[in-house]
Amino acid sequence: MEDKQVIKVVAGVLERNGKILVCRRRNQDGSPGKWEFPGGKQEPGETEEECLVRELREELCLAVRPGEEIGRVRHDYKEFSVEVVFRHAAAENGNMELMVHAEAVWAEKKSLPDYDFLEADIEFVKRLAEGAL
Repeated sequence: MEDKQVIKVVAGVLERNGKILVCRRRNQDGSPGKWEFPGGKQEPGETEEECLVRELREELCLAVRPGEEIGRVRHDYKEFSVEVVFRHAAAENGNMELMVHAEAVWAEKKSLPDYDFLEADIEFVKRLAEGAL
């Protein structure tokens, strides 16, 4: 059996007034309607920080300053595997505009498990909600 492709993703954890920014995928995207942290696939030759800056600019029109890694998870889906690196990020401008998501909310940490997150994000979400990160 051949190994599945591993897709490396960098996700931004933006916090404001104790709340975390989460985004809901549009219905025509893969995993329609699921919630996730903003971010995306790391391109060849790109650092995690560069990926996060590029993805949040493309997805939310936000200029961000990437911070430290706060979590990393590998998850096997049926067709592929994903390695998600969660990094703190600080918005340097406040004019967010949704370019690829259906919705974005600033959610209380403790309420994060109430959202229907992508499977790969669930364990990280639980730890974040419990204050373990």
